Parts: sequence; structure tokens; C-alpha cells
Amino acid sequence: MIRLKRRRTAAHVPKSFQPPKLTVTAGKLAEIYYAGLLSGKMEFSGSAWKPAKGRLKEDAGGKCAYCEASTAIVAHGDVEHFRPKSVYWWLAFAFDNYLFSCQICNQSYKGDRFPISGPLAGAPAMPPAPPVGQDLDDLLEALILDATAVDDDHLKAIWDDELADLPHPYLEDPEPLFRYEADDGNQEIWLRSAGGERADRALSAVETVLGLNREELRRQRYNDYRTFALLRTMTLTPLDPATRQQVVNELRIQQGRSQPFAGMKRFFAKSWTLPGPYSA
Repeated sequence: MIRLKRRRTAAHVPKSFQPPKLTVTAGKLAEIYYAGLLSGKMEFSGSAWKPAKGRLKEDAGGKCAYCEASTAIVAHGDVEHFRPKSVYWWLAFAFDNYLFSCQICNQSYKGDRFPISGPLAGAPAMPPAPPVGQDLDDLLEALILDATAVDDDHLKAIWDDELADLPHPYLEDPEPLFRYEADDGNQEIWLRSAGGERADRALSAVETVLGLNREELRRQRYNDYRTFALLRTMTLTPLDPATRQQVVNELRIQQGRSQPFAGMKRFFAKSWTLPGPYSA
């Protein structure tokens, strides 16, 4: 996992998640909530968050924000609710609760699981019956989370007390939490804790909730590691200046945001004191 940047300008946040459409969306959310009180289950339509997929995919460089494998390889991408809508119903239509994930991480593993080590965030106060008039307007305003009007610090103030075990790649840099261990005999790369209570919680969560040490990922990571290690070996051998610069350029490219397993490559680049960028 690597840190992602949420672009909050009106040009980058889909219109569906900006005013005035947000008010309409909040109205739908209120309807779903009150219908759920009667039926015992809230029913959401995926068409509500489908418009977010393109922007989220761009943010993640076309990769799963969790496992960093290309979604063209592991599965088509999903709009993933970081905090599951089955629990955090009020975030079902919140752009800041979305990230781009492969179907394996999202559907085969994570599902509705979201381990926390702090108190559960409180849901918005909802009247026992659907309000009308100004009361309804006030409720809809309280349900809106406008990605163009808030910043990361605002969201951290809302959510940090939960002590989510999974790193939120838009709000927390995952890279310092993990290290990577090469098993050359089995041709696998294992994700490990970098040490400390936060890193240990993060590793436990990404292993059990996301399956980030599943066998196919360990092997895919090793395939990319092998190429990266070969480039490193080339830097240790006599090369003409032009060829050496080509190798250095490729090492930097391989650490880029859109490259598969960039977090792993940045880790080994630092370990081997290779040229960066170490984040981009």
C-alpha cells in the first residue's frame, strides 16, 4: 500500500458528489434510512457511487489501493467503501469513504469487515419519523459530506478516535507501517510489520481482512521484485554513463504511483540506498 492523494477541486470531484446534487443524494439516504427502519434492512443501489469509479482509479494509478496489483490482472476494480455501508450507513454516498479496489480484496476478502481498536463512530442523530420542512432541510445538511469543502484534517478529526486497524491510504501513509521480506527459495515476497503497536495492528488487519499475504500476491510481488533486483545489480556493475542513467531512470519509474507494488519497490530502494522517488 502507498499513500494516495484526494484531489478536492470541483474539476476532480464528480458532479454527483458536489452541491446541489449532494442535497438530492442526502434525501435518498434519508429515504433509505427510514425505509430500513420498517423493513429491517437498508437497501443501497451501486449506481449511486458508480460515477466515482473513474476518479478513484486515476488516484490509485489504475491499481488496487490495497494490494497494488493492476486491476487488469487480478480483477476488475470496484468502488470500495472503506468503512462498510452496512455499519456506517451515513457514509454510503460519501466520496471520502471511497477508494478503488480489486474485486478480490473487496469482495473475496474484506466485505463488511472493518476492525477498530477504539470506540465506534457515532451515527448522525435521526428523528424517529421522517421530518418535513425546515427540519428536513436541516437533517439533509447534516448528512452531507462535501469532498470539495472539507480537508484531510477535518476527516481525521471525525474518524481518528476509532483507531481503525486498516490504514486509510488517503488519510494515513501506509508505507512506514510495513516492510517486505524476500523468500528466494519459494520465490515469494511477504508483507511484514515495520514494528510497533500501530504497524502490528495494520499488518494483522491487511492479512486477515484483505488477504495481502495470499499466495498469488506473494508470487506476483516476487516477479516484480526480481526485475527490480536485477536493475539494482546493474547499478553495481561497470556501465557506460548513458546506460547507467537509463537504469537509474527505470528504477525511479518502477517506484511511481502507477506501477504495481510500488510500496514494495520503494522499501527495497531505501534498503539498498537506490535513487528515489520514494513517494510520488
